[in-house]
Order: sequence, then C-alpha cells, then structure tokens
Amino acid sequence: MIKQFTLNKREEEQLSDTQGRIKFFIADENGVDRVVTGLTFLNEDKVAQGISSEHKRELPLIESLFRLEIGEVIDVEFDAYNKVYYRDLDKTVNQLAYDTVLEMEKEKNFFYRIAKIFKGQTLPESRSKNPAL
Repeated sequence: MIKQFTLNKREEEQLSDTQGRIKFFIADENGVDRVVTGLTFLNEDKVAQGISSEHKRELPLIESLFRLEIGEVIDVEFDAYNKVYYRDLDKTVNQLAYDTVLEMEKEKNFFYRIAKIFKGQTLPESRSKNPAL
C-alpha cells in the first residue's frame, strides 16, 4: 500500500539534552490532515541526528518526514510494515509470537503441576508439611 503525504508544518521541541520531539502536520493524498509525532536523538549541539516513532507502524512515515522540507510531497510504501506489525496492538509479529509462547509455557507448566498432583506424584508444599490435611 503506497500512500502519499504532503508536509505542511513541523514543530520541534527539546525534551532533554539528548532527546527532542517533532510534530509533523501532514495531509494525505485525499486531503485528510493529521499530526504524527516522532522522538529525536540530539547530538551535543542539540541538533536532531535521528528519529524514532511512538507507534511502530508509523516508523516508515516518520523516517521519511524527518528528511523532508515544508511543502514537499513523499510516497511511502507500507506493505512491508503491514506484514511485520500488528496494527491493533502496535507490536511486531515476532513480539506477538513470543508473548504467545510465554503464555503457552505458563499454561503448560501450570497444567503439568496440576496433573502431577492429581496423579499423586507430588503433593503441594502445604499438604506435605502436615500429612493430616
């Protein structure tokens, strides 16, 4: 999916000695206005050297806008990012897979311990200390 954007305005703000924020006021090919924000990395002269995005899916747009002058138009290809980033959770496909594996591992360990208890292979610690219970 290729989208076209025009950079209408840019506002820069210094947050600390090493970090800043840039707000980009843009319009898409349909004339819809929006604002996207990026966090900048400042050098010792307080000049922005790079930028990251608050929302991962906006990274190709933010990186492109960072290099533009006011009034310039740019086409941004989002297909690669759409395959890697899950829009609703703002996570990568790899992050989602890792989170799922962790959840599955927790469930596996939990059910494994319960099965051992019911099979009589092990007792919960509170029962093994007091056999009368």
